[in-house]
Amino acid sequence: MTKRLEERLSDALDAAARTVPDNAVPPELFPAAPSAERRWVPVLAVGLAMAAVVIAVAIPIAISRNKSAPPPASVLCPTAPAVDALQYERREYTDPNYAELNKLPFGAAPKVPFMMAKDVDLNGGYLEDRGVRVPLQAGQQVFSIGRVECGWAVYRQSGKASSQVTAEIGVLTTDGKFRSFGPVTDDGASLSPDGSQLAYVAPASRGKAEVVTVSVATGKRLAATPAGANSEVVGWNGHGVWFLLDRDKYLTKVWRPGATPITVDTDKHQLTAYRGTDRMLLSDQEAPGNNGNAPGLCVRVATLDTANKLKTIQGKCGGTAGTLSPDGKVLVVDIDGIHGYLVDSGEPTRFNVSSMLVSVDNEAIWEDPTHLLNSAGLGTDRMVTIRCDVLNGTCERIQDSPQEGAPAGPDLGFP
Repeated sequence: MTKRLEERLSDALDAAARTVPDNAVPPELFPAAPSAERRWVPVLAVGLAMAAVVIAVAIPIAISRNKSAPPPASVLCPTAPAVDALQYERREYTDPNYAELNKLPFGAAPKVPFMMAKDVDLNGGYLEDRGVRVPLQAGQQVFSIGRVECGWAVYRQSGKASSQVTAEIGVLTTDGKFRSFGPVTDDGASLSPDGSQLAYVAPASRGKAEVVTVSVATGKRLAATPAGANSEVVGWNGHGVWFLLDRDKYLTKVWRPGATPITVDTDKHQLTAYRGTDRMLLSDQEAPGNNGNAPGLCVRVATLDTANKLKTIQGKCGGTAGTLSPDGKVLVVDIDGIHGYLVDSGEPTRFNVSSMLVSVDNEAIWEDPTHLLNSAGLGTDRMVTIRCDVLNGTCERIQDSPQEGAPAGPDLGFP
């Protein structure tokens, strides 16, 4: 009798776990948080199925510990409200100054979170990510730091006049709700490699600041270390949280939460760390007397050795602008044109566009490890968003429109 009851309970649980509401956001759109930080999501159908079986037999049971439990139900994200899509413009121009641009075909929408709005005052705005559109309040702007379970870690700004603008950091969920972690002093922030924590610079008492880490799931502060009002988080990888104690002096530290930060010499380069690799980018060298295009200026890919010294594994000289793919395998630089280089072999690829159309820097947004996105104004009247394949150098347009036109966007964020 007990064995038969176990089978019926297992069948009921399995059936309930496979039941997914028609209007639920597919969970594969967003990465799941690690088990230690996962929010428990009650599944009513499972509870009802258990109750139905127990009531039907009206006797207590003990399920064998040796029997495999049915697979857990998928985490269901809150349903996104219905929002009409805004169509960003795609134009061809006869101006010979844009002949290069007109040769590029149009491609698919960005595969990163991006913001759209009906006008420059941010009325009717929303955040879109792979078909999910989340409405925002009028006058509100968000920028994605990265995807988290059922939403995004974001900066949020509200207010139109500069004296009224407030900036805070938190999580925007797929139903449009915002959980604030508090104000920020700078736009530098990073998710941990596993996505469960967020590091940023928060204001402290008496005009001071500190680098803090918080749980993405709960917003609970986990650790903090003293910083300054001019500090900036520049990434988080396997070595820890990287931050500039003073961005004007390239004073760089790496901090394992719970330990004392360690100073790392970057040779007056801007260091950028990435969640997906322990390889780091060194760019934007400060060199008095040079004009920014001298042979002595270099962009480097480096790793940290056991003595906390940076070791160069690839570098290109003649300029200061560059970006590294999120997996650390491709370096893109603007030195005598836009080029991509495989970090391990040095094999080059020349892009089929000029520096006028694509600019590269340490804050560049990557759609995935092989596609670089760039959104920029051309002169005073054009805004263009471009996607480039860094392995073969081909580029395409996503958006091409007047810079002051409507709708406003897409404003790209990090995936």
